[in-house]
Amino acid sequence: MKFVSSLVSFVSILTLVSCASINSTQKQELNEWQAKNLQVEEKKPGLAAGLNVLPGIGDFYNGNVGYGILNLLSWPLSVLWAPVGGADGAREVNYFATKAHVEKLEVKKKKLKTDVETHFVAGQITKKEYLLATKKIDNMELIEFQKDVLVSDIVKISLDEPETTDREPSSKSN
Repeated sequence: MKFVSSLVSFVSILTLVSCASINSTQKQELNEWQAKNLQVEEKKPGLAAGLNVLPGIGDFYNGNVGYGILNLLSWPLSVLWAPVGGADGAREVNYFATKAHVEKLEVKKKKLKTDVETHFVAGQITKKEYLLATKKIDNMELIEFQKDVLVSDIVKISLDEPETTDREPSSKSN
């Protein structure tokens, strides 16, 4: 009887651990990124589920070696939960890959705004040009930052010394 109780506990723990996935907030984020065509799919959930019918292979495919070994050791019972765990594992890999991709694009957007500000402070663009460029950047979708966007793509930069009075003076002191 003690063996059966231990086996049930072991299987219950494996089921919970093997089927761990992204939470509802992360699912919502991933859905929003998918709607904006920002999703990165490093692993295919259907393939991971299919592979996990074989003991642990889908988990190895996802890079979850620990889960793979646990499913291998608990075979043939692991066939009951492993396909779901494999698919969830692939979704988790894709979530974190997409999150890293989105964060990289946000950094590019922020850098572009900083570069525009640098050109404004240097007197290479007017205050009006600065405000329009900043607004244009704010309105740009993250997907537009998958390729490099330069300040010159947003606003015409004057490399000459400012001659008009609508340019803000640079912060250099004489």
